[in-house]
Amino acid sequence: MATVDIHYVRAAVNCAERKKIPVGPLLDEIGVAPEKLSQSESRIHGDQMTRLVQTVWSELGDEFMGCTETPCKAGAFAFMARHVMHYDSLEAVLRQGIAFYNLFTDDIQMDLVRQKDTVVLEIDFTRPELDPDHFYREFWMVIWHRFASWIVGRKIPLDRASFTYSKPAYHRELKYMFPCRHQFNRQQLSLSFNAEFLSLPPVRTQRDLSRFLKHSPADLITIPGEDQSYRGLIRTQLLLQEGEVLQCPSFEQIAAGFNVSSQTLRRKLKNEGTSYPRIKDQIRRDLAIEKLLAQNLPVSEIARLLGFSEPRSFTRAFRHWTGVSPTEYVSNHVAKKAGG
Repeated sequence: MATVDIHYVRAAVNCAERKKIPVGPLLDEIGVAPEKLSQSESRIHGDQMTRLVQTVWSELGDEFMGCTETPCKAGAFAFMARHVMHYDSLEAVLRQGIAFYNLFTDDIQMDLVRQKDTVVLEIDFTRPELDPDHFYREFWMVIWHRFASWIVGRKIPLDRASFTYSKPAYHRELKYMFPCRHQFNRQQLSLSFNAEFLSLPPVRTQRDLSRFLKHSPADLITIPGEDQSYRGLIRTQLLLQEGEVLQCPSFEQIAAGFNVSSQTLRRKLKNEGTSYPRIKDQIRRDLAIEKLLAQNLPVSEIARLLGFSEPRSFTRAFRHWTGVSPTEYVSNHVAKKAGG
């Protein structure tokens, strides 16, 4: 059974407490001692978190859990989900779901933006100060990523997750929820992934949906669209490092960590259309671009953080990844923004 960091328990309890709901009965309902909320390394079982969210929903009569100016009546998500099931592609499903909520509420506005091979789900909360723990904003992002993955029967790997606030103390937990590049202090909440997933058709029946909704938010909380492919597992392992400098273990070490032989892992990655060198290159490329554009770090510092022996080696690799040098890449980006 998956577990949930205590931060999210405190945040959900705070949602209720801000609306004058007594905390004690909530914790009794899920079997969590009050003192556990102050233990920073604590975790609870996913089914306890599911019961907590369900109880807060019920007590507040609000699917938005008190984190917006106007409450959202129970049943809104289920109504939206039943409506979009009839469309023939993930793109149509998402666009119809977004249209529903954009008409239904002014508190959360969304858009789906295609950028060549990438699609970005953009989300705006009009009163973010009503969600001081960032709980519902992150939950909302998880909901849409997980629902999109569930409806097409594929765990969609994310390329990037952007947040409108500074990197929080629980940022390591965010890597489990969103195993991809993270950006903070951005103008919008957003999730991006490969646009090829938009053409996939829904593979779920109305009966599947009934089961999904009956247990909601169990699947949303405990398995937020995680990618269990070997590619996804390796990406997560490399991105979850705590050290400042990116470390890439040998292929043999990676294989041993999965309790498989190097030959078996190489074959499985080949079946997924990738390889360990390609995964490492993609991660280094993505981190390099983020550090160039979002963090404005010098080339020498980026080279060090990505584990290159010297800036010249990094520049050669960057040119191989993008076709231009780091300096040219930044100049092109600035020119593109100025022009449009």
